[in-house]
Amino acid sequence: MNTRPQRIPTKDSHPGELLKRAFNTTKKIKLKEVGERDPVYLKQIRQLPCIKCTLEPCGFAMHVRQQSAAHGKRGGMQKKPADRWTLPGCFEHHNEQHKIGELQFYYDIGISAPHVCTRLYAARGDLVKMRAVVFAARGGMLS
Repeated sequence: MNTRPQRIPTKDSHPGELLKRAFNTTKKIKLKEVGERDPVYLKQIRQLPCIKCTLEPCGFAMHVRQQSAAHGKRGGMQKKPADRWTLPGCFEHHNEQHKIGELQFYYDIGISAPHVCTRLYAARGDLVKMRAVVFAARGGMLS
């Protein structure tokens, strides 16, 4: 006498098919891949006030290379960050950022660059909200 449970045979099922069906009940959702380059977003960034002196429009988009696990920002050597990680800057302060170093530049301003980038990208498409994010960051009201 066989005491082990037996598979109930069905007309159209093959061995193991019932198990496969049990594990494949959830649908796989495909998320749309967000491209690394977004020229429309960069155009909006260039229309905002400079993150340091609030000159408007700033004219430059400063890519933030600083990594942040809290904001899901990873990077690599010799790799330009995605366009979502940009802040507005005028010519003078864009050059200053490269001259003194990114971390020192944002430390002197008193902002968390990845945090401000995240807030700006969330408001993309609405220049009024994006301007408010820049001024809130400069005023120390962004937390």
